[in-house]
Amino acid sequence: MVFFCGGAGAESRASALAFVLCVVVPASFSADPVDPSPAEVGALSSAATIPPSVAANSPSTVTSALATRPEASWPTSSGDTESPLIDPFIKLPLHLHDATSTSQLMAQTQAIIDATTIHVPAGSRPVHLVDVVQETLAKNLTLMRERLSPLIENTNIEVAWAEFDPVGTAQISIGETRTPRAGFFSGNIGGGGAVTIAKVKENFFGLNSPTEGEPGLMVSRKLTTGTEASLGVGVNRQDSSVSFFQPFDQEYHVGGTFALIHPLMRGSGELVNLVQVRLNYNAKRISEIALRQLSLDVLKAAHEYYWNLVFARINLAITQQSLALAADLLRENRIRYKYGDLVIVEVLEAEAGVKLREKDVIQAENELENAMDRIRELVSLNRKLPDWQAPLVPVDPPVFQPVIVEPTLSLSVALQKSPRIQDAKVRLDNSREQQILAQDAYRPGLDLTGSVSESGLGENLNQSNSELSTFDYTSWNVGINFNMPLYRRAERAGILASNYSHRQAQLDLMNTEQEVTYEHRAAVRNIETLRRQVEASMASVRAEKDRLEKQKISHEQGITTSHDLLEVQEAFAQAQKTEIGAIVEYYISLIELERVRGTLLENLGFELVPHEGPR
Repeated sequence: MVFFCGGAGAESRASALAFVLCVVVPASFSADPVDPSPAEVGALSSAATIPPSVAANSPSTVTSALATRPEASWPTSSGDTESPLIDPFIKLPLHLHDATSTSQLMAQTQAIIDATTIHVPAGSRPVHLVDVVQETLAKNLTLMRERLSPLIENTNIEVAWAEFDPVGTAQISIGETRTPRAGFFSGNIGGGGAVTIAKVKENFFGLNSPTEGEPGLMVSRKLTTGTEASLGVGVNRQDSSVSFFQPFDQEYHVGGTFALIHPLMRGSGELVNLVQVRLNYNAKRISEIALRQLSLDVLKAAHEYYWNLVFARINLAITQQSLALAADLLRENRIRYKYGDLVIVEVLEAEAGVKLREKDVIQAENELENAMDRIRELVSLNRKLPDWQAPLVPVDPPVFQPVIVEPTLSLSVALQKSPRIQDAKVRLDNSREQQILAQDAYRPGLDLTGSVSESGLGENLNQSNSELSTFDYTSWNVGINFNMPLYRRAERAGILASNYSHRQAQLDLMNTEQEVTYEHRAAVRNIETLRRQVEASMASVRAEKDRLEKQKISHEQGITTSHDLLEVQEAFAQAQKTEIGAIVEYYISLIELERVRGTLLENLGFELVPHEGPR
């Protein structure tokens, strides 16, 4: 059976992927939810998504719930400063009522980005990257299906070997023949007069056929050299109502035959006769390579989905922070408008900024739910569990750790271990096997045949066996059979077709090696590009943060407008998202390099163990 196995030391393996297994505390999807401490305030909670009371309702009830949710009342030109800053349907980790609460939310958002502490809200499940990888290898339905392919091909190998297994046959016959005979042949040889017609009855019973004379018991076998050998034995008893034709009351015939057919040209030798066996072994190898390639693809998807979940969680926190900053600006503008320090346009502009960020929060919540569902689908989470929809909280931090890749050495590994190249090499071997078959079919058929037999006859079985053991009635035969199509057009066409197919396989291998080479170059180049992007985005975040602080001061002094401050806030949030997105893409690019090289399984501490079968 094909299965995966991994060692306990996989997390500490010194490889290019060591950083993705930096969390070694096990946590499975079936673990009990971790209750938060009283002091913690999570950036994600069930309130940040669709409320359970709404999600549990039927579609019609949901429509009713949405239709009756609280409506926001916004300030008018008269200066309403008591209306909610944010739509009540949108929940934030903290209740915003002053500048201090906004600062606290920004600090919590930065803690989520830095992953200094991971808070798991009640009812949520902590998820480690190593958990996603292990659950994917163990439960992914696509992988489970593909693991059966080598087992199916292994049965085809047994079918190919079965051609050389012994075959036993048995034939038992019993019969009675009644024929009319006249005159001398009727057994009436005395006196004259009219010719009489008599009924002659013959009985037959034995381990063979009375007409064909084939052995009743026979064992035959084809050898891997192409030789076909058979050994047969026949025993029968005959009696007739005309004693003239059968002096004995009953006759027992016993015979043994050994026959041999050996091909001298077409079909001769193990090289030809084992072609199908080798093709079936190659088919199994191809299925194992396909399983390996699928495992690499699924493992990359596991890493990609996990880090996308990390990004979606942080993106929601950043979007909530951006909304909080806009709401704080609205709160401040309302107060300043109330005391005549601002015109109504500044308040309305702040209100518009809040509404735009509310839309962004709703979109971020949807992206987070989609990211969770992708992981649930990948690991085939049991949907019969009552808490299978519990929110997933990734706990591995997106900490940037640059990795140095030596392109030349890495490329040599890729050309050696890439499953695509291995698959092309096996298919090239198959084309050589087809050439062997085509060349053998072009040869004339020339077979050497031979047989030797011994027979015995007696009134009883013991007497016939005694006659058989004397070897006085030995028969033998040696011959040569020859056959050949006169034009051999089909055979010539077969050779040409096999040569063309072989050349195609060679070109496929060359093309695959070229594709892997350029994919490897692109993967290495992408790693370096993303490394520089991460460093640049980190610098951008620092610059945008300083710019935001200065812009706040300028706005308080009346130098800049609310529109200017909202733009700077948005630029700061976008810089944070870009930084985290670049780090996530950097991680995924490292995984992509390992996938292209075909070393992802080994570097994660797993091994694909092939099933050898019963032979």
